[in-house]
Amino acid sequence: MNKKLLAPVLLSCLATLGLSSTAAVHAADTPQASPDPARWYQADDTPKARLRNLNQETAAAYAEALAACKSLKGKEAAACRHEAQQARKDDTARAKRIHDDYERSLKDDS
Repeated sequence: MNKKLLAPVLLSCLATLGLSSTAAVHAADTPQASPDPARWYQADDTPKARLRNLNQETAAAYAEALAACKSLKGKEAAACRHEAQQARKDDTARAKRIHDDYERSLKDDS
């Protein structure tokens, strides 16, 4: 290969590598746009705490579903809200079943 071409190519590769590593370091310093909710990292060792955590997740999912419905109008919005309410009822029932199963498993272990 021609040595006159090799030097500029090598320099541009090194410059690109330096810029990309600087960008990666800078990206690591910036906070995330939407960090995980703190409740994801709270221990739910007791049945009551576990149910509270499940209910918080249910409420958050319902709020997101309602926010998605706001862009709709008329019958579509009403149907969307009804679907969100039905999903919340189902999620709440599922949370209750999980809670009951968890309590039952703790009693069986004792």
